Amino acid sequence: MTSRQTVTANDMTRGDARRAQIVRAAREACLDTGFAKLTISDIAERAGMTRSLFYHYFTDKGEVADAVIDDTISTMLTKLQQWNAERELGNISKALDDIVRLTRTIIADEGPFSAKLMQSGNAELYIRFIDRAADRIADYFCETTVRDFEKLHGLPIRNIHESFYTLIVGLISLIRLHPETPDVVIRQVAAQTLHIDGYLD
Repeated sequence: MTSRQTVTANDMTRGDARRAQIVRAAREACLDTGFAKLTISDIAERAGMTRSLFYHYFTDKGEVADAVIDDTISTMLTKLQQWNAERELGNISKALDDIVRLTRTIIADEGPFSAKLMQSGNAELYIRFIDRAADRIADYFCETTVRDFEKLHGLPIRNIHESFYTLIVGLISLIRLHPETPDVVIRQVAAQTLHIDGYLD
């Protein structure tokens, strides 16, 4: 590797770290201030940099908000990938039980679904997050779990992506607004929506 390539790689690493620093600061600021009232100066100050340096990485508040959303969804997808890797092929009951517990854990976390976020002027950000999260998670299920199920049982439903999208949005709302809902009920709702209740123990 030449010295020029080394410098470029180091610059990219520094740039990635700065970008992550801004995203983290924006996420924290959203919880404290609310996205609607958030300013570039707020984010830059919290990230320990100047406004001009902020604009080196993001063009405006909306772009950094998109980065916050993508970062949060990527964290969720990492947890789903771990669930999928540990899933016992063909054991639908256990897979559904595990994903219900994981979903509840993600929603209960002090993160994108927290009551604090909902009460801090973040309605616009939350709607964007839910829409994008449901879409990407539905894509993930369609590319992984659904294909495994299809090989063994065929597909009991049509419009698969749309069904998963609707289920994800609905379960997020149900668990966030009614956390007392038993896991068995959430499992039944998911199974009935996907028409897989006949495969459960």
